[in-house]
Amino acid sequence: MSAYMSLAHVVVRKEGEDEYVVGDPASGNFVVVPEIGARLVELFVAGRTVEEAAAELERETGEAIDAADFLDVLRAAGVTRSTEEPQHWSISRIPARLVRPFFGPTAWVVYGACLVVTLALFVIEPSLRPTYEDTFVFPDIVLSLLVTNVVVIALTFLHETWHAFAGAAVGVPSRIRLERRGIFPVLETDLSGLWALPPAKRYGPFLAGMAIDSVVLFLAVAPRYAWSRGWIDLSPLLIRILAMVVLSQVAKLAFQTLAYLRTDMYLVMATATGCGNLHQVTRLSLRRLVRRLTPAEQNVLSTAHDRDLRVARWYRLLYITGLIWMVWFAIHFIVPSAKVTFGWAFGVLLQAPTFSLYWCEGLILLAFTSLNVFLPLGVAIRNRRRAAAA
Repeated sequence: MSAYMSLAHVVVRKEGEDEYVVGDPASGNFVVVPEIGARLVELFVAGRTVEEAAAELERETGEAIDAADFLDVLRAAGVTRSTEEPQHWSISRIPARLVRPFFGPTAWVVYGACLVVTLALFVIEPSLRPTYEDTFVFPDIVLSLLVTNVVVIALTFLHETWHAFAGAAVGVPSRIRLERRGIFPVLETDLSGLWALPPAKRYGPFLAGMAIDSVVLFLAVAPRYAWSRGWIDLSPLLIRILAMVVLSQVAKLAFQTLAYLRTDMYLVMATATGCGNLHQVTRLSLRRLVRRLTPAEQNVLSTAHDRDLRVARWYRLLYITGLIWMVWFAIHFIVPSAKVTFGWAFGVLLQAPTFSLYWCEGLILLAFTSLNVFLPLGVAIRNRRRAAAA
């Protein structure tokens, strides 16, 4: 093994009968290997050279082992680490003692209670349920869209930060990055290090974002319910702002249930079913129905775990349904609304005096609409370039 490569940081955990997860919790890079691969890692960590590890395994198994090739696999997967270059994370490690109380048994009871009570209030008082009109907090449409976008972004950061806190509570570092889910731009907390932990310890960090969303939703619904009963007095503006928050949180919680977009509930489902590459296996199994797979894609399917192949048989129905819904949503909502908004914004920019208040509103609306429409495409191009470079 090269003097410039280290495996002292690597964790090895048994996942199945002859399946081990090997990886670096700090970088979030993991690979699934058979038992003989896990044994090689143990020998490397113990300080054996490539030749010594290969000889030791040959004595144990009676078969010649290409330890150098296996080390290349670990290096390509990003599991090995250069001894000259430390690992850096965009979000520093958070001391577990500071955030662990937010994810103990009492905290999860509070999260669950907030969601249950909110759903009960929706049943008791139907007027509390969100509608699309709740987006318009002010008579000025542009101002309403601006305020709504700022609030939604702030609450999205809170959602992702809670994922990071939950990861820190179990000793896993994280970083937040811009990604996309289908046609939707999203923020994503990278908690790949969770795969080094037993399945039971992953659920909390996966569900943490929805947990804090439930609390925020309750805190927005409860005052409106009390106001509707005449128990407290609130200003009309505050009532409208709370209604907008309710709409945002309900939409966010509903979005997380769309498993086919690899949302939080997808991670929960993949963990519960014991799958390691369900999304890619499902996508490739559908792709081969319409075209010939590349050798690399065919290799992914041929080496896929039986568990992934078995679950993919019914998961692909959800996947296809989700794709159909996303196309329908784009045709009936995104395209028409973008057409109207772009038309209105360009009309204002062409007719209103330059740099007037009305002209500036048109420019701001054009910028927000362009960001929402083209950001997913930009993220897709960025990811494709990174994949090609890798």
